[in-house]
Amino acid sequence: MHLALTDEQQAIQQEARRFLAAEITRERRLAWDATPEGHDAAFWDAVARLGWFGFGLPERYGGQGASLVELGLLVEECGRAAAPFGVFAAIAGGLALARLGTAAQRRAVLPAVARGEAVVALAVAEARAAAEPRAFATTVRRRGTALVLDGEKQFVLHGAAADHYLVAARDGAGVSLVLVPARTKGVAVRPQRTFGQDRQAAIRFRRVALPATALAGAPRTAWPRLEAVRRELVALLCADMVGGADAVLDMTARYVCEREQFGVRIGTFQAVQAMVADMAIALEGARHVTRQALWRLAHRRPAAREVAIAKAWTGRAYRLMTLTAHQLHGGAGYVVEHDLHRYSARAVEGELLWGSTEEWLGELAGTLGLRAPA
Repeated sequence: MHLALTDEQQAIQQEARRFLAAEITRERRLAWDATPEGHDAAFWDAVARLGWFGFGLPERYGGQGASLVELGLLVEECGRAAAPFGVFAAIAGGLALARLGTAAQRRAVLPAVARGEAVVALAVAEARAAAEPRAFATTVRRRGTALVLDGEKQFVLHGAAADHYLVAARDGAGVSLVLVPARTKGVAVRPQRTFGQDRQAAIRFRRVALPATALAGAPRTAWPRLEAVRRELVALLCADMVGGADAVLDMTARYVCEREQFGVRIGTFQAVQAMVADMAIALEGARHVTRQALWRLAHRRPAAREVAIAKAWTGRAYRLMTLTAHQLHGGAGYVVEHDLHRYSARAVEGELLWGSTEEWLGELAGTLGLRAPA
């Protein structure tokens, strides 16, 4: 396993960083906060022209065929810039359809996704069932040659702006996936604003009639495939958090080198130096375990243990780093307009998304042969 970046990978990272630094100004970001999408059309179009939405998609569907390692570097830069989370959500949805959809569904939808003209949202979690398919209230039933979908999904990333939903539904004794166009009769969308400033939505499906071709893969066999995709998306989310944590460390180190107290710069105080050094150690650990998880997934190696370690370590490290940064910034860090406020909110949300630290610690315990009592 080689974690050092190649020249090509460094170029990907540097170009993404330059683009985001030029495009995302404080004034523009504050204006985006007031929009339903969290961004403006000009920014979305600029990202699409760079090919980011299709960066990890197969070339035969208009993508660039990048591996998860290269895609992780791109996502890391989005996290560093606290880019609109809709970019990550669109990349994640396209990747999910590429992994889970039928050949016909991929041909019909992915080229538009790669061009930034369509968004696929993965709809799995419910109010009382985040990752337990036996508790799903959403069902898909057969009516002749057609399908009927009923239920409600929660916490759908970028759900209000999606053009298609890839929905997990209980199908008898198993779970099936169906691809649902957002404008299908019976689909109702309720936007949900989160403290992390991403745009989630609750999607209600009321007797939604679908053709049999809406089924993504064999019936009642979706859950193992969904779990495999979830691990890929979680590893990419960790990359986003690593980028954000890196930005927090950088802004904090700069601040303590400039801020004076008692006539001296606070960065000369031993306690402050130790706190910043602890942040750097936490970040380096997060970067290592995240890239290790992405590398193993990209090379089709067993990665359940590595993904669990990455999510448990990175989510907690990012959140704790932002808390330390707030302490070192003093009152300045609690001003809503300050960039640190945005990173700390995203850190809390990132730690919870697709499983909390405690859930992933439990997952890790399972890979080590430990089992919860019956």
